[in-house]
Amino acid sequence: MPTSKRPHRSSASLQRNSMWMMLSVVGLFTLGIALSLWFSLQTRAQTEQRLLQLQAEQTRVSLVRLLDYYHKLIDNAARDPELLDLVRVGTIEEQQGWAFSRQRLLPDLLGLALVSPDGHVLGEAASLRVGPRCQEDMQRTDTLMDVRPLLHREVAGFEHIDLVSVVRGTDDEILGGLFLSVRLTQLQRVIDDSLHPGYALSLIDAAGNTIVRQGAVDGPLREVRLDIPDTGWTLIAQAPQKILTRDGEVQLLVGVATLGAVLLLLGATMLRLRRAMLRDINATRDALTALAQEEPVPTIMPHFVEFEPAATDINQIALHLQDQRARLEHLSLTDPLTGLPNRRAFETRFSQVQGLAERQHPVSLVLLDIDRFKRVNDRYGHGVGDQVLLALARSLKALTRRADLAARLAGDEFVVLLSGLDTSGVDAWYQRLSDHFRNELNAFDLDLQTGLSAGQTWLGSEHGDTMSAALARADHALYQAKARGRGQLVSAAEPAVGGTE
Repeated sequence: MPTSKRPHRSSASLQRNSMWMMLSVVGLFTLGIALSLWFSLQTRAQTEQRLLQLQAEQTRVSLVRLLDYYHKLIDNAARDPELLDLVRVGTIEEQQGWAFSRQRLLPDLLGLALVSPDGHVLGEAASLRVGPRCQEDMQRTDTLMDVRPLLHREVAGFEHIDLVSVVRGTDDEILGGLFLSVRLTQLQRVIDDSLHPGYALSLIDAAGNTIVRQGAVDGPLREVRLDIPDTGWTLIAQAPQKILTRDGEVQLLVGVATLGAVLLLLGATMLRLRRAMLRDINATRDALTALAQEEPVPTIMPHFVEFEPAATDINQIALHLQDQRARLEHLSLTDPLTGLPNRRAFETRFSQVQGLAERQHPVSLVLLDIDRFKRVNDRYGHGVGDQVLLALARSLKALTRRADLAARLAGDEFVVLLSGLDTSGVDAWYQRLSDHFRNELNAFDLDLQTGLSAGQTWLGSEHGDTMSAALARADHALYQAKARGRGQLVSAAEPAVGGTE
C-alpha cells in the first residue's frame, strides 16, 4: 500500500531575510543621503552664484562712481570762466601755473595740464607729469572728443589712466582741453575694498589686458562678467566652485554616522527577535513533548515584548537627529560673533517681508555702517573692534521688535528690516539706536570717535522689487550719509518697478 506523501514547501531562511532587510535599509539610507546632499549642493551653488553676482554689481557701482567723480571734476573745471580767459589770452607761464595750483589741490592725481586744440601741452610737459605717450594720444584728432579713459602702463610705478575734457568758448568754439591723469592705485583700491575672502576680482580692457586685479581662484570656478559703461572695460568676478562644501561634508558625516548607528541597532534587534522566536519555538516543542509523554504542559509565554526597547531606541535616534538638524540650521543662519542672523537668514526673511510690502504694509530697509571702524581696529586692535561690533549687536537686539529683523551682512555692515513704521518712526528709531550705541561705547572708556551712518529705503509696494535693488538703493543712501559727514541717516529714492536682481 503506497504511503501518502507530505506536501513539500521550500523553507524561508530567517538569516537570509534579515540580511536582505539590512541591505534594503542600507540602500534606502544611502539614496536618501545622496539625494539630500545633492539638493544641498544645488541650493548652495545657487546661493553662491547670487552672492558673486551681487559682489560684481556692487564693485561695478563703486568703479563707475569713481570714474564719474573724476569726469565731473574735470568737466566742471573745464567750464570755469577763469579758465576760458586763461586759455584765450593767458601766457604759457600762467597756464602752467594754473595747472600746478590745481595739482596741489588734488594730491591723488598723477598729472594735470591744459592742452591746445591740436593736443599740445600748454607748458612744460615733464613738469606737469604728462608723458610722451600721453602727448601722442592727445595729438590724435579725436582724442579731445573721446570720453573713454586711456590706459598707460609704460613706466613701472606710474601706471595711470588719462581723461580729457574740452574747453569751449561762449560761442561753442573749441579753445583747447583739460588733461587729467589718475593713478591706477585708485582703481586698485576699489577692487581691494570690494573683494570677499576666497574670491578674485579683475578689470580688463577691450583687448583683454588686465588693468587691475586682486585675488586668485584655483581649480573649478564660477564667473560673472559685467561691462563698465563708456570705457570698453569689463569687470570679472570669480569664486571657487567646490564639489563638496564644508556643510556638505558635515551632512555626509552625519548621514554615515546615523546609518552606522541604525545598522548596529537593527542587527541587535534582529538577533534578539530571532532568539525570542527560537525560545517560543522551543517552548512550544517542549509543551508538545510534555503532552505526548503525558507530562504537565508548561505555559507558553511569548517574547515579542522585547521589541519595545528597540522602538524606544529608534525614537531616541530620531529625536537626536532632529535636535542635531535644528542646531545645524541655527548655526547656518546665525553670525558666530554677534549672535545676530547672518546674510543667509536675511535672504530667507526678505521674501516674506517683501510680501508684506506688496500688500501695502510699510516696510523699511536700513543699511548700517560703523563710522571709522577700520581706524578703531588699527588703533586699538581687533579685540576692541569685536567689542564695538558686539555693542552694536546689543543695541540692535534691544531696539528691534519681534516683527523686525536685524542681521549682520559682513564686517561692520548691518541691515535692519522695520515693519509698520513711517518716515518719522524710522528717524526716531535710528536716533534711539545711535544713542544706545553711544552709551554702549562709553563703557569702554576709550576715545573711539565713531558712530553710525545709515542708508534707508522703502521696499517696493508692487511686484518686481528685489533684494539686490533694495540693498543697492540703501547702499547709495549710505554712501551719501558718509559723504555728508557720517553719523546720520539718509533716505534713498523710491524703488523702480521691475528692477532686476
